[in-house]
Amino acid sequence: MHLSVSATNFGIREYTPMNDALREVFFGCPEIEKSYAYLNNKLGIGIDETKAKRYPVEGGIPSWTMARTPDGTSSKP
Repeated sequence: MHLSVSATNFGIREYTPMNDALREVFFGCPEIEKSYAYLNNKLGIGIDETKAKRYPVEGGIPSWTMARTPDGTSSKP
Protein backbone atom coordinates (compact mmCIF):
# COMPACT_ATOMS: atom_id res chain seq x y z
CA MET A 1 0.00 0.00 0.00
CA HIS A 2 2.87 2.37 0.70
CA LEU A 3 4.11 2.01 -2.86
CA SER A 4 0.67 2.46 -4.40
CA VAL A 5 -0.08 5.67 -2.47
CA SER A 6 3.19 7.15 -3.71
CA ALA A 7 2.19 6.58 -7.37
CA THR A 8 0.09 9.42 -8.77
CA ASN A 9 -1.60 7.19 -11.38
CA PHE A 10 -2.54 4.28 -9.11
CA GLY A 11 -6.32 4.50 -8.86
CA ILE A 12 -7.75 1.45 -7.11
CA ARG A 13 -6.44 -0.49 -4.12
CA GLU A 14 -7.99 -3.70 -2.85
CA TYR A 15 -7.87 -4.60 0.81
CA THR A 16 -9.02 -7.66 2.73
CA PRO A 17 -10.03 -6.85 6.31
CA MET A 18 -7.89 -8.42 9.02
CA ASN A 19 -9.25 -10.32 12.00
CA ASP A 20 -8.03 -9.78 15.58
CA ALA A 21 -5.49 -12.64 15.40
CA LEU A 22 -3.83 -11.17 12.32
CA ARG A 23 -3.70 -7.72 13.89
CA GLU A 24 -2.11 -9.22 17.00
CA VAL A 25 0.66 -10.93 15.03
CA PHE A 26 1.28 -8.32 12.33
CA PHE A 27 1.91 -4.82 13.61
CA GLY A 28 1.97 -1.63 11.59
CA CYS A 29 -0.92 -2.65 9.35
CA PRO A 30 -3.04 0.06 7.76
CA GLU A 31 -6.05 1.28 9.66
CA ILE A 32 -9.15 1.39 7.45
CA GLU A 33 -11.83 3.92 8.34
CA LYS A 34 -14.70 5.03 6.09
CA SER A 35 -12.96 3.59 3.00
CA TYR A 36 -9.71 5.46 3.71
CA ALA A 37 -6.45 3.69 4.50
CA TYR A 38 -4.26 5.30 7.12
CA LEU A 39 -0.73 3.92 6.84
CA ASN A 40 1.96 3.78 9.48
CA ASN A 41 4.96 6.06 9.01
CA LYS A 42 7.33 3.16 8.37
CA LEU A 43 7.62 1.22 5.14
CA GLY A 44 5.75 -2.08 5.44
CA ILE A 45 4.60 -4.06 8.46
CA GLY A 46 6.23 -6.22 11.11
CA ILE A 47 5.63 -9.64 12.61
CA ASP A 48 5.75 -10.70 16.25
CA GLU A 49 7.08 -14.26 15.97
CA THR A 50 6.32 -15.06 19.61
CA LYS A 51 2.63 -14.24 19.13
CA ALA A 52 2.60 -16.03 15.74
CA LYS A 53 3.47 -19.30 17.51
CA ARG A 54 0.04 -19.16 19.16
CA TYR A 55 -1.53 -19.69 15.74
CA PRO A 56 0.02 -22.77 14.09
CA VAL A 57 -0.75 -23.41 10.44
CA GLU A 58 -3.53 -25.93 10.01
CA GLY A 59 -4.51 -27.90 6.95
CA GLY A 60 -2.84 -27.89 3.58
CA ILE A 61 -3.16 -26.07 0.32
CA PRO A 62 -6.71 -24.79 -0.31
CA SER A 63 -8.45 -26.78 -3.03
CA TRP A 64 -9.38 -23.67 -5.00
CA THR A 65 -5.68 -23.07 -5.70
CA MET A 66 -5.23 -26.49 -7.29
CA ALA A 67 -5.91 -25.58 -10.94
CA ARG A 68 -2.97 -27.73 -12.06
CA THR A 69 -1.74 -31.19 -11.14
CA PRO A 70 1.92 -31.72 -10.13
CA ASP A 71 2.86 -32.51 -13.75
CA GLY A 72 1.41 -29.15 -14.93
CA THR A 73 -1.70 -30.45 -16.65
CA SER A 74 -5.11 -28.97 -15.92
CA SER A 75 -6.99 -30.57 -13.03
CA LYS A 76 -10.30 -29.87 -14.81
CA PRO A 77 -11.55 -32.32 -17.48
